[in-house]
Amino acid sequence: MLQKFVFGMLSVASLASINAQEVDGFKDFIAPVSNPVYFESALHTTEIRTIVIKQDIHESIPTVLGRTKLGGTLMLYAVQARYQIDERLSLIATKDGYADLDFDNSLKDKSGFADLSLGLKYSPIIDHDAQFALTIGGRLEIPTGDDEVFQGAGDGIVNPFVSIAKGYGNIHLAAYEGLRVPLNTDDQATINDFSLHVDYKIGSFYPLAEFNWRHVLASGNGGENTVDVIGVADGIPLDTANPNIEGVDISSLGTSDAQGQNYTNFALGFRYKFNDAMNMGCTWESPLSDNDEGIFDERYTVDFIYSF
Repeated sequence: MLQKFVFGMLSVASLASINAQEVDGFKDFIAPVSNPVYFESALHTTEIRTIVIKQDIHESIPTVLGRTKLGGTLMLYAVQARYQIDERLSLIATKDGYADLDFDNSLKDKSGFADLSLGLKYSPIIDHDAQFALTIGGRLEIPTGDDEVFQGAGDGIVNPFVSIAKGYGNIHLAAYEGLRVPLNTDDQATINDFSLHVDYKIGSFYPLAEFNWRHVLASGNGGENTVDVIGVADGIPLDTANPNIEGVDISSLGTSDAQGQNYTNFALGFRYKFNDAMNMGCTWESPLSDNDEGIFDERYTVDFIYSF
């Protein structure tokens, strides 16, 4: 009798384990790589994510005095944290870090800390069988950063968003739509973000393609930002140098004539899973649109995620 009971319990445990594996329809999904500050996954994890971004700067940009040589790189080093309260609810901290702006011409080099961003996300729909998740969330960006790297302006930014994830076997899709609404519309722009992701699972290797579109819904009134020109003692208001330039991604500059600007990028890369707890991603990103109003060119993003 005892042997039958033990055998029965082991059989039930084995079936439960198999069913649990079948139910977990998201075990092969991965996080997006590009646009890491805003492109939030629809799924929930407890993780630490380290990020390094190398951003090339256009060789020249338009100013009120004509085209001006610039060039150089922006290096950003950041750490994100996510805490999964349950399958549907997570706390997220997705913006922080240290930025180093190194210009080749015209402007003085700068470095400093980025603003902080904290929030929540909740999934009203989690369907393992259909491999589909719908998540809504919101973040508050707090102006704690340094104005040396175009941070710390305004009174904060509210970022409501919605994300989805959908799987078709080894193909995984993700999408993000979010608004960045400043609490002080004089100093910062109102911006719409839209991102797409597709990947294909090949063992532990996931080649991927991503698309990021940013649209300036409303300009600021000039903003607080200044630029330090080589050979000039005092900083020049950015809005005076060029009222069309917007940071769009990591920073919102608040220039007065950026409304209606579109910034469209595509990214190609991969993510590799070392095991269930550790994976890394890498993308190369390039503009699709004529970004003459911006200062950024190609971007390289590398991240490492540890889940626990």
